[in-house]
Amino acid sequence: MSAPLDLRHLPPPEPMHRILDALDALAPDARLEALTPQRPGPLLPVLAQWGYAWRIDELEGGGARIAICRREDEAALLADRAAG
Repeated sequence: MSAPLDLRHLPPPEPMHRILDALDALAPDARLEALTPQRPGPLLPVLAQWGYAWRIDELEGGGARIAICRREDEAALLADRAAG
């Protein structure tokens, strides 16, 4: 997996727009990870509507790490959490 998109320096709603643009190019069975300046609450209903699953981890010192994949690959997100 590639390094996460580091979007922590961007003001809202730019991190959400960058994540949605990156999802347009997401390969099947792939996952997108991004670092955001805060919990990406407004993004979550869009992800659900578009058929994606996600996992959010709060970062020490603020911000969040979000991992996103297609809903049919959600088991991989759960397995990563159990292993990590």
